[in-house]
Amino acid sequence: MRRTTYPIVATLLATPAFAQERALTVDITEVYRVGGLNAQEWAFFGPALQMSFDGVGNLLVLDVVNRRIVVIGPDGRLVRVVGREGEGPGEFQMSMAIAVWRDGRFAVPDMGHSAIQVFNPDGELARFVRLADENTPLAGTLGFRERIRADPLGDGIIAQGVGGVMAQMANFANRRMGRPEDENPAGVDDRALETLDLSGDVMRSTPILQGWRAPRPGTSLSSAGEADWSRVVATTEPRYFEPEFHWDVLPDGTIAYSDSSAYAIKFTRPDGSLLDVLTRPLSPEAVSQRIRERTIASHLQQLEDRLAGGSSSAGPLPPRDPEESRQRIRDRTFYHEVPVVRGIAVTWDGGLWIQRRGEDPWNDDGPIDVFSADREYLGTLAVGQPAMPATFGPDGLVAHMERDELDVPTLVVSRLWVEVR
Repeated sequence: MRRTTYPIVATLLATPAFAQERALTVDITEVYRVGGLNAQEWAFFGPALQMSFDGVGNLLVLDVVNRRIVVIGPDGRLVRVVGREGEGPGEFQMSMAIAVWRDGRFAVPDMGHSAIQVFNPDGELARFVRLADENTPLAGTLGFRERIRADPLGDGIIAQGVGGVMAQMANFANRRMGRPEDENPAGVDDRALETLDLSGDVMRSTPILQGWRAPRPGTSLSSAGEADWSRVVATTEPRYFEPEFHWDVLPDGTIAYSDSSAYAIKFTRPDGSLLDVLTRPLSPEAVSQRIRERTIASHLQQLEDRLAGGSSSAGPLPPRDPEESRQRIRDRTFYHEVPVVRGIAVTWDGGLWIQRRGEDPWNDDGPIDVFSADREYLGTLAVGQPAMPATFGPDGLVAHMERDELDVPTLVVSRLWVEVR
């Protein structure tokens, strides 16, 4: 085991509204690591992973590319592998997310099956819940959920809606079939949450809340425009610094989310009714011409790095040529201010980690504010000390993912203590 202590020095933030930081000491003891280039076959993971702990400290890892669930015990040893690529129940085709209950049950939406598969703690398939009627256009898009959580108060899951190109596809197909404009076959949008009831043979969804969306005039398309895929993509591509929708679920079912550029974390009851708003005196920065120029230059450099590595994509769809990618970066518009909040994570006991922007406006990996389960501000972690965990587990367990130069992931599970100094 490796044990690391990070002393953190209190600082004043260079923001329009100053906030005094409180120093923390973070103590981390590494418990195990699995994966990497020389790993055993079961621990040789693909590049895309989703993971969550259960109540006894097992880490359940959805290996998206290899289409399987790997269950790792608290000692770092393999417990079991669930599923494989295939068309039958208990097999996976296109799964992007996993929800894990504390008792060890887990659910996996699958676009290929147009279903959500629910498994018992022993890995046996419990239920195969179809997403919608087969005649519903693009019903499979309901399975394209990249962020879901097990409902701590029931047997369903809480899911963020479908957005971007997938929503445009579903809504376009809906209109072509003559369905009403307000009937969305893909469920709520990507700035909203809903509960997915898995108790029957067909899933039922209930909207929970709708987050704020920054006004964006002039993005509607005519029927002719919808036939031009490049124009469809242009309407779904976010602006630079457009506020994202961040959220997580507390153990008592309370939902915490951020939907604007301000430091304002909203708390709602499970039904979506507002309970409270958590704030700190940190203000978003106005987007200046200098920020615009540096942001575009940074994205152009990232594209050149990808081109050198063999990829030319600069958006949701592959471009025709590298120059088209460069032009899309230059033409992308800006939101008028730089959001403060870049991520929200709930700890096992109901505390909060709020990630802020980095030193550069486009950097998402800034310092992390830590709050107790009572929403008391405990202090701020400096950048990378430690990084935001991929998931929190019982008894202080956290999981991080490291990548080597070939992009092969290694999972590092540690036990973490945060103390106010």
